[in-house]
Amino acid sequence: MNVLITSAGRRTSLLAHFKDAAGRRGGKVFAGDMDGLAPALYLADESVQLPRVTTDEYIPFLLDYVKQHDIKLVVPTIDTELAVFAANAAQFAELGCRLLISSPELVGACRDKWNTSLVFEKKGVRVPYSWLPEEALKKDLPEKLFVKPRDGSASQDAYPVERKDLEVMLTQVPNAIVQERVEGREITIDALIDFDGNPIHYVPRIRVKTVGGESVQGLTIKEPGLGEWLESLLKIIGEMGGIGPMTLQAFLTGDEYVLFEINPRFGGGFPLGHAAGGHYPEWLMQMVEGENVAPKLGEYTEGMAMTRSYTEVFTTEPKW
Repeated sequence: MNVLITSAGRRTSLLAHFKDAAGRRGGKVFAGDMDGLAPALYLADESVQLPRVTTDEYIPFLLDYVKQHDIKLVVPTIDTELAVFAANAAQFAELGCRLLISSPELVGACRDKWNTSLVFEKKGVRVPYSWLPEEALKKDLPEKLFVKPRDGSASQDAYPVERKDLEVMLTQVPNAIVQERVEGREITIDALIDFDGNPIHYVPRIRVKTVGGESVQGLTIKEPGLGEWLESLLKIIGEMGGIGPMTLQAFLTGDEYVLFEINPRFGGGFPLGHAAGGHYPEWLMQMVEGENVAPKLGEYTEGMAMTRSYTEVFTTEPKW
């Protein structure tokens, strides 16, 4: 039961959890990255230098590597990989390898914030009111707005803005979308959907502190109505072809939950979800082995806190 984590970067805790699960099955965890000093490479059983995901050689290289090393599960970790993997999942399946990727429909709806707004609003999910720039400049919009890239991640180029400053801000944000500024408590949810689209688990948390868009301090929570809302939302995502780990972001506005982002991959704050009871690497291994993983909805530890520190890796021989 060998596993490959692509664009492994600093996902050292995620890698360690997969090493535990794979090791119990006599398997190895391989870590791939372009950067020869990516920390996760030094904790993996084996490492590999990957081509850039946007090149034509990326998928052929991975297919050959999967075949050579009998990889049974490939785990993507960054947004730019998702559409490429979604379009090529069948090639990995032909090699007996499960690529941990959702359907092109679901990935397309999640990677473009405009599509997220359109698709999920049609499915009855409350999302922020949204406008494209050319429309926004002609509309009588609320005074408090938010501008961000349609395909952005890690909170890059995302800004609160007043209506009077919108035109200037739109010149500074690439491929922008304009949204209402939702006031409320921001919640992040780690969730898991099985290979048949059934919701298996979720862990809601608040991001107490973030650095570079990644959670470094967090706290798991329970809120009235949150479980019911999540189960309904995860069912919709599963029906759209969502599988594997999901990272959801929403606002609790007082009387309703407002969905504003879905990342169909492991989030950077997943180690907190794992500590609170979401043992997704182990459950994913069981799924790959053909076992049925029973839903454990609502089964997590409330009030589990996470705080992160930096741990260095020293070497006189970088991987490449």
